[in-house]
Amino acid sequence: MPPFGQIAKAVAYLRSEIPTADISKNPIVQHPHNTTRDIPERLPAATIKELSALEPGRAVAATAEEWATIIAAIVLCSLFWHPVLYLLAVVVIGSRQHALLILGHDASHYRYLPTRWQNELFANVFLMWPTFASVEGFRKFHSTHHQYTNLPGDGNRHIWYTHDAMGELDSGWRFPKTWAGLAFLLLRRAFFLTGMFWIVRGLLGSSLIPSPHWMVAARIAFYSLILGALTLFEAWTSFLLFWLVPFCTWHIAVQYIRIICEHSAVESEEAEYAITRTTVPTFVESLFILPRNVGYHLEHHWYPSVPFYRLPELHRHLMAREGFRRGAVVRYSVLTSLRECVSP
Repeated sequence: MPPFGQIAKAVAYLRSEIPTADISKNPIVQHPHNTTRDIPERLPAATIKELSALEPGRAVAATAEEWATIIAAIVLCSLFWHPVLYLLAVVVIGSRQHALLILGHDASHYRYLPTRWQNELFANVFLMWPTFASVEGFRKFHSTHHQYTNLPGDGNRHIWYTHDAMGELDSGWRFPKTWAGLAFLLLRRAFFLTGMFWIVRGLLGSSLIPSPHWMVAARIAFYSLILGALTLFEAWTSFLLFWLVPFCTWHIAVQYIRIICEHSAVESEEAEYAITRTTVPTFVESLFILPRNVGYHLEHHWYPSVPFYRLPELHRHLMAREGFRRGAVVRYSVLTSLRECVSP
């Protein structure tokens, strides 16, 4: 579908009414994004309640770490300019932009800060608005992805354009592919145009989602201040080099790698284990591809009330269950997950 057609489709979805999911099947911890699908391994309610407790300091510290890394990369590259150092800065900043959106993803599940207005405002200011998105806009797509995973109501079909109008997988999302086909897909997506499309869609989507007047005013003030500062300090070239280029290249590439690892070519004898794949990354992969425990994806789908910093613990609880060990698709590197998406 042409980019303008995709934007029109996204606008229509943002304006649509989303049906409320029946979450009565999963009453352990009531959460608006609980899946309507069965959960084969039900952990004790007390365990999930404990794992779902928020620790705001950990979320704030993670946010500060990501911004400190971004600032350090920009400063070092500016002081010691070299093409190789710049390429490294693009990778570092793009991976941190991805991490900011992963933290914003937690906010879309109300898992960032305990007070609702703080969760929405601070996540937008420090995580989502800088990356041309909004908590409200992302939640509109992502809530139905959780409620109706791999079903016609799945929001991923609208935000990632995974299916055509007939409900069939789009050719870009059909796996397995050859290694060459996978490389071509990632290179094509990381060549600026997809990133620019995401920027336009994200900014447009933020303006379409109903928000309190104070939030709308805050968003206008945020972008006005950014535009004013870039103009006042003549920093548009730096903005292009150190924000737009990383966003439209490495950040987009790892977003696609992540979603492929999560939902492509997942095979299990039990259907409820095949809705997604868990990828436990290596240390380097956790820095540059799957940050902030986002690879624990089956665990997150079953229990969206658990914040990102408790997902490894949730994983350990589930791995203690024979059924989970037998049925879950758990892989221990991004490369291993991608191999399952490639033709032998």
